Parts: sequence; C-alpha cells; structure tokens
Amino acid sequence: MKGQPKICYTSTLLVGLSASTEIHNNLINSSTLEVNHPGSSTKYTKKKTHRAKDHLVIQTKSGLIRGIRKQVLGKDIDVFYGIPFAKPPLKELRFHKPVAMDPWKGILDATNLPNSCEQTPYEYYPGFEGEAIWNPNTPLSEDCLYLNIWAPAKLREEGELPGEILVWLYGGGFMAGTISLEIYDADIMAAANNVVVASMNYRVGSFGYLYLKELDILGNQGLYDQALAMKWIQDNAIAFGGNPNHITLFGESAGGGSVTAHLLSPISRNYFNRAILQSGVINCPWSIMTVEKAHTIGLQLVDDCGCNSSLIKESPKKVIACMQNVNASTINNMVWNSYWGILGFPTAPIVDGIFLPDDPMEMLKRGDYKDTELLIGTNKDEGTFFIIYDYMDDFSKDDSNFIKREKFLEIVNQIFKDFSQVEREAIIFQYTEWEHLEDGYYNQKALSELVADYFFICPSNLFAEMYAHHGRDVYYYHFTHRTSTNPWGEWMGVLHGDEVDYVFGHPLNKSKKYSREEEELSRKIMGYFTTFSATG
Repeated sequence: MKGQPKICYTSTLLVGLSASTEIHNNLINSSTLEVNHPGSSTKYTKKKTHRAKDHLVIQTKSGLIRGIRKQVLGKDIDVFYGIPFAKPPLKELRFHKPVAMDPWKGILDATNLPNSCEQTPYEYYPGFEGEAIWNPNTPLSEDCLYLNIWAPAKLREEGELPGEILVWLYGGGFMAGTISLEIYDADIMAAANNVVVASMNYRVGSFGYLYLKELDILGNQGLYDQALAMKWIQDNAIAFGGNPNHITLFGESAGGGSVTAHLLSPISRNYFNRAILQSGVINCPWSIMTVEKAHTIGLQLVDDCGCNSSLIKESPKKVIACMQNVNASTINNMVWNSYWGILGFPTAPIVDGIFLPDDPMEMLKRGDYKDTELLIGTNKDEGTFFIIYDYMDDFSKDDSNFIKREKFLEIVNQIFKDFSQVEREAIIFQYTEWEHLEDGYYNQKALSELVADYFFICPSNLFAEMYAHHGRDVYYYHFTHRTSTNPWGEWMGVLHGDEVDYVFGHPLNKSKKYSREEEELSRKIMGYFTTFSATG
C-alpha cells in the first residue's frame, strides 16, 4: 500500500483520530513543625520550590496534603507535587514490589517537585536543548515513588460534576524518565480542558525490572509501581474533583508500552477506563523481554557489581544482601554493559505469569484484555532520534547525512543480526531505493524509515488491529507536524516524542515561541484526547 510501512500494513478501518543520598519530601507535623518524611529519618529541604499566593489543604485517604493554587489561562488550578504512594524502596525493599505508604499524621507538604528515580542521564550533546529536556531535573534517588496531580479548583466546588482524569506514564525506554520534567507540566492541559491530570514516578532500569528468581527478585517492579499509583489515584479521585469511573491512561514510548501492559494485566486493568498509546506498545521489540534474557542480564549485573553470581545457589541471602548494598550509581552504570544495539535496552517488562500472565500476542489473539476503547498513534519520523545516538560516527544531529550503500547494508545487518540471512535480505530488498542505489540521501532516509517501522509503527498497527479484532473500538492518529522551534536538524523531521508538547498544551504558553497555528493544533489535540477520555 502506497505510503504505508514496507514491513507491515495498516487497516483503513482503524483510521479515526545514589542509594547513600536519600532525599525526601516534606511532612509538616502540625504540632512540632518538624520537616521529615514518613518512614524516613533523613531531613531535607528541596531547592526547587514552586511558590504561589494561595495554599490549600485537602483530605485524602492517606492524610491531609497541602498544595498550591496557580492561575492558568484565567482559571484556578490546584497543584500537588510529590504525593507519596509507596514506602521508599530502599535497603531490603530494593528490587522488590512496592509497599503501600502508611497513612500519615499532620499535613503533607505537596508544593515541591519530587525526586527523580535513579537513572543515567543522556549527556551525548552537552548543553543541547533537544537532549536536555528529557533529562531529570530533580535529584536522583531511590526514594522516588511520588505522584503529581493538577486539578481545576472549580471541580471541587459544591454542585459541580466530577471531571475526567487523565493519568500520564512517561517514556524513556524503561531506563529513564521522571514526572518532574517541564515538558510534562500539566497546568495548561488541566486548565484548557477542565480535567484532572495525574502522573507518577516509577522505577526504571534494574531498580524497576531486574529479574533473578533465585533471589526472589521477580521483575516488573516498575509496572507494580504504576499499578499502586493508579490505585491510589482511583481511591482518592473524588478528593481532587475527579471521577473514579472516568480515568484514562495515556503514555508515550515506554509509557505507551506500560499502558498496554495494564490493558492486559489482571492486576491493574480495573484501575482505569480507557487508554491512549503514543508511539509505544508492549509488542515493540524493546518493550518486552524474555525471562531467559532478563535472567542472563541479571546474572551479568550481579557479577559486574562484584557480588559473584556463582554464589546464588548456595548463598542467595549473601548475594541479595550484597546487591542491596551496592551504590545506586554503580548499578546504573553496570547495567548498560548489557545494551545490545539500537533500542536494545537492558531492562524491560517480562512475562512473569502474574502481572503479565502470558505472551502479549497470545492474550491479544484470544481477547484476554480490558474491554475498552483505544486511541493509538505514531509520529512521522520515529527512527531518526535513535540512529543518531547509536551511529554517531555516521550521523549528525544538525545536518543531512549521506551514507554509502555499504554503510547502509552494514547497519541493517547489525540491527537485524539475530535474523536469518533470508530475512535480512528481504528487509534490504524492501527498503532499497533501486533507482537511487548509490544516493546517500535515500540510503539515510531508508534506514530511518526501517527503524521507525520495525521498532514503532508496525507493532503499533498490529496491536491496534488485534485489539479491534474482537470488536473493540480503536482510533488511530499519525502525527506529521514539525514544530517551528524544533532544535533538532531539519533532516530529522517529526521526531519520536515531538507530539508531547502539543498533548500538554505548551504551544498555548505565550512566553514560548510557537506559532498561532501550533497553538490551534495543540488545542485540537488536547480536545481529541479529553473528548476520547469522556466518551470514547
């Protein structure tokens, strides 16, 4: 089909729309005014504080919390940063499922951005805005399991109907990400659409996905983090003016992969109603990992951290004690030893038989998933962002890249090294521009399209089709607008993640240099998302 990916197709029926540095949130005890965090002895005041004239206190099932009130687009938006939904996963809780936070006494100060979960920031282009916007902007810590919530004040007024709730799951290849990024600030989204928006931190890297069954480390910890946060949001929705029966998950990249995991999981599928998937589903090659591969990576990490995997059978307690005392930054660095090439991240969800009872494709085939509507989509040039990182010697972020035929073949064979020779030759045949065989521009373009199709577009199309097969409504979008302020080179087109700005309404911020057309596009996209949340 003309204009469709060459290794997949889409149905027109789907076209619609460090451990030693523990930094804690502030809990203000009303009698002593001592600043601390429940379950922690560490005292700390964060540097990054959001100030506003109006402070407010509301009652949740966990206790009282104090937020701030902002004026956004002429409306009052109540914002609550850093609400703890789980005990800090430190020491003996490291690598295990989250434990729900005990109710607290006094008033929890929810006016400061929370910590970001432990991860390794991307620093390949120092000082470059296009990279920096995705890097954590608050202190890294294992004490990171917090929520942010934006709620229009009007929704909590007497007589008002509760509003829709949209719950954001960030991307980052299951290796990075944080709710504190400016790009995920939901002030405008909440104000422009009169909806409650929530987001949660979840553990990434080995802290969120390590699998070593012999040590009772069972993987998918990050998914359990998300599920516990989703339950907290549902249980406390009314306190924020939200409707617990109208919760929509939306996520990008690994966030989209996570959303699809919740659509399949019997553990979490009842904590929400609808789902929006942006450039990521669980059947993407990078979004799911076999238990065998996860176990091999886990053993390698144990050895790389100096904890000796050969002792696991005879002295499992000794090994896990060792791993739970390794410095977090060491774990962050060492797990990258198992990176195996473009989008070959060393951690990802696994089919554990509990959270994910079976292979996602098998569950889709038999219709074993949440009976609801989906909105799913991809961007025009999903692949360019990734080839510049894995092939920095061959690609420049700023200028068009012209690669020779030999380099094109070399890279394709590297990416698909685990495929048979026949399969690799078929891929090369499909993505070769035969009339421009030695044209470096066409070789670069073909490689970008190949990466986009294989890692993002084809899996998304397949998930949509299989979900719709059992009679569910599925709506599909394809984002093709290149932002006028995009800092990446023109040749990179409409990158992976470029739609996020529009989803959160940033073009409506007059202090930023978006065009009037981009402001209108953002309003439309937010409208599509919130209308879908309300009515499907």
